[in-house]
Amino acid sequence: ENYKAFDGIVLTDTFQLGETEDGEKLFSEMFPQNSKRVQRQKKAPLRIIMGNPPYSVGQNAANDNSQNQKYNKLDSRISATYASLTEATNKNSLYNSYIKAFRWSTDRLDKTGGIVCFVTDGGWVDNNSHEGFRKSIEREFTSVYVFNLRGNARTQGELRKREAGNVFGGGSRTPIAI
Repeated sequence: ENYKAFDGIVLTDTFQLGETEDGEKLFSEMFPQNSKRVQRQKKAPLRIIMGNPPYSVGQNAANDNSQNQKYNKLDSRISATYASLTEATNKNSLYNSYIKAFRWSTDRLDKTGGIVCFVTDGGWVDNNSHEGFRKSIEREFTSVYVFNLRGNARTQGELRKREAGNVFGGGSRTPIAI
């Protein structure tokens, strides 16, 4: 029972992988093995993408120092798909990192098809601002299964009673969906 290191781990910003077409060598001088793995991963077909992407709409104030990273190609894909299919005037939430994860994953799947499965903020299930996101998902996949686990702690009265807690207990105040 000797330890064998996993040779597929890649240290990178996942969204950044889709930003360069020319195979830019990320960290090539400091991490040459990592750069080779990045190139190999970019060429590999992906059929299943699963995860729990971070929920981040951005900073509340200029001093928060937590502004979302800009990804020109990814953001333009969101604009051309999710944002173009909504009647909502405020489209900021479509650039939340977990929504970016859906767009990146859908675009990254092997052209023969695949599965995307995320544990996410459930706001996209019924928020008006996510109308275009839902339309896009419906158009881009042959089947869509959504488990709305609810748990929105920002409601009150009867709605709050129906929402109850959520799967993360007190660790999350947002609704959760799979």
